Amino acid sequence: MHHAKLLWSVVLVVAAPAMNLPHYDLDSLAYMSTDIVTATLSAGSQQQFTAAVTDVLYGSSKSGDRLETLSPFLSFFRPMEDGQRVILFLDRRPRQGDLFNPEASRSPFAVVPSGVYLIDAYEHVHQYYQENNPGLYAAEGYRFFLEKSVPTKEQDLALPTLADATSRIRASLKSVQPLRPLLDKAATRDDATALLDLLDARSRDRKGCGSDAVIDRLGEQLRALNDPEIALQSFSLAPDWRAPIAFVNNGGNPDKDYTAARVKYLLRTLSDVTKNASLRVAAMEILLDVSRFHSGPQVGPSRSLPIDNQWLAGAAGDIQSLAESIFDDGKQDDYLRSLCLRFMPIDQPAIAAVVRQVYSRTRSEELRFAIEDSFLEFSDALYEGLNPPGGPIASVIVAAPERGCIKASADNVAFVEKYREREDFHESGEAGYPRFVLTNLRTGQRFVPKVSQLSGGSSVRSGEMTFEFSQRLDLPVGDYTVAPEFSRNGEVVSTGHKLMVVIGDTPTGRRLSLK
Repeated sequence: MHHAKLLWSVVLVVAAPAMNLPHYDLDSLAYMSTDIVTATLSAGSQQQFTAAVTDVLYGSSKSGDRLETLSPFLSFFRPMEDGQRVILFLDRRPRQGDLFNPEASRSPFAVVPSGVYLIDAYEHVHQYYQENNPGLYAAEGYRFFLEKSVPTKEQDLALPTLADATSRIRASLKSVQPLRPLLDKAATRDDATALLDLLDARSRDRKGCGSDAVIDRLGEQLRALNDPEIALQSFSLAPDWRAPIAFVNNGGNPDKDYTAARVKYLLRTLSDVTKNASLRVAAMEILLDVSRFHSGPQVGPSRSLPIDNQWLAGAAGDIQSLAESIFDDGKQDDYLRSLCLRFMPIDQPAIAAVVRQVYSRTRSEELRFAIEDSFLEFSDALYEGLNPPGGPIASVIVAAPERGCIKASADNVAFVEKYREREDFHESGEAGYPRFVLTNLRTGQRFVPKVSQLSGGSSVRSGEMTFEFSQRLDLPVGDYTVAPEFSRNGEVVSTGHKLMVVIGDTPTGRRLSLK
């Protein structure tokens, strides 16, 4: 499917069963748009809008044009009022109708998803984000869910000016234009290297976690080449929610031989220790994602066992055997080994005994946490059989993924803290948030710097948080560990697995880096 056909119809595909309205970065909006204009809205009865173009930033529209068919698209945005000034990111290419807007194909233009900027009375610009899911887009500073509120003048003035916004749009258009010939063509195998190189660069340079139309298009083109090696390379560079099922289901056309061949390819990749670790990890992640689609009710806490779906059931025994073999091999990549745990029935005594042996001899803090986490999914008793150092809470700190969309500021380092509580401990009361302790390995001195949370989420007993240190670390040069520490009623109840870091001198002061 060409990217121009996505637009609002893709919102419905991604949304099911909720209505997830994506927020695209500026490069994505520039790429998806054929026209970008500033306009003043006139609101008629029943929220019918006319947009009078006042300035053209890109495309063949003209100042004075009246756009009278955008109401079904603009109805997703709030506020959207008479006299409101906006920047509109528009697409005039052919499109299909969808459930919310069956007449979309009759409109000369579509508004691309999240493709509206509000211009306030002070000539500052607000982007739109989905306020609540399900729910509509709300402009920055505005609230409509439960209670309605509008931003203060100070909040408005803190946002980019209209001049800044238009300058950024022009700069984005300038960077996107050279990519269009490659992105807009029907890809051939001769294009694979260029597409993979662009995907590699784009995924490394992501500045946020919003939807990325360029990455989506690259993944679409690479999958269309119908080459398992290329598809796996694409997934390893930029994991895509569409990719795992697409990898095994022949584009939605049932073909058992095709599926069996693709699964065998993944298993061969996993078995080949000469393959790049990132490709083997990608192969395991695809198998794990596919395995989560079950044909019947899920039994037990594991998300991957039993393997009972149409794509993997025939290879279930091979997958489990290979996972156990990789996990038990101390020479294998530790992150890959931790993923293999998901395909191992650790509630079986023989398997649990093997896992406990690995736990006792590995020096990998991340792998030890993965084992603790998996055991806690089954039972407190299974977990306690490990004699875990964290006691009632299993936790760890790891470096944030290099290709992750969460980035630390400036020269800082982003960390991820993960945890899972024992069930009995969770039921007895809250342990609260951890503090993060830096310990000097030479002197044993402990420091508790301030942190800023970059992202996070939690369920009933588990969660994770991405963070960075938010103060200058004017600490002695040397090697340190950083570890999470949980307290209850003023008493430390758990210290998690640590990560090695270094504090060293730089021309701009002392900086922390990974060991």
